[in-house]
Amino acid sequence: MHKDLKDRFTDISKKIQAACLEAQRSEKDVKLIAVSKLQSIEVIKEAYSLGINHFGENYAQELDKKVLATPKDIIWHFIGPIQSNKVKLIAKHAHWIHSLEREKIAKKLNDALEKERRKIQVLIQVNIDQEESKSGINSNNVIDFASHIDVNCPNLILKGLMFMPKINQSKKDKIDSMKNITALQNTFVNKFPACNVLSLGTSNDFEESILAGSTMIRIGESLLGRRP
Repeated sequence: MHKDLKDRFTDISKKIQAACLEAQRSEKDVKLIAVSKLQSIEVIKEAYSLGINHFGENYAQELDKKVLATPKDIIWHFIGPIQSNKVKLIAKHAHWIHSLEREKIAKKLNDALEKERRKIQVLIQVNIDQEESKSGINSNNVIDFASHIDVNCPNLILKGLMFMPKINQSKKDKIDSMKNITALQNTFVNKFPACNVLSLGTSNDFEESILAGSTMIRIGESLLGRRP
């Protein structure tokens, strides 16, 4: 068995439990997604044996290979930027997409899913801190984009929003980011009541994210170990 993975999973599970207790939330309301990009099939299978069955991938071709070599009941989340020429692979394999941000890609995905006779649950990625280096739409455009998906993309089941706040922020900036996320999430859910999923939180800030209402946290190396 891969050294320490079980211990890391136990530690993270305890932290999730404590954060949920502090937030007066049920642990069942927070889904742990193991970010498995560049990790081996062996590591994924070991994590699966511990009870983890939600995995996140950033690259379509890697997703394609891993789906074929791992247990069939794994739930695959695509969390990376979506390239036009990789849409068919994502449509074929992913159960969730966290990184939808463009109408053109939404249409391509919807058309590819029509051919696959599938539907995918999707989240809109929002660039809450307006970082040039990160994907995601401006928060001012979220409602219009969501309405577009709702009307024009029947194979995309809109479930909520995804955020990747700045990693190295001051305490004040981090608090401001979380306040902005919470405000936008509340506005969004008021407009789209069925779309209450909030993908927020990584290894650095998942406890704070749970306190802010996150329902999906994305944890990579601190759970699965250093990538090759």
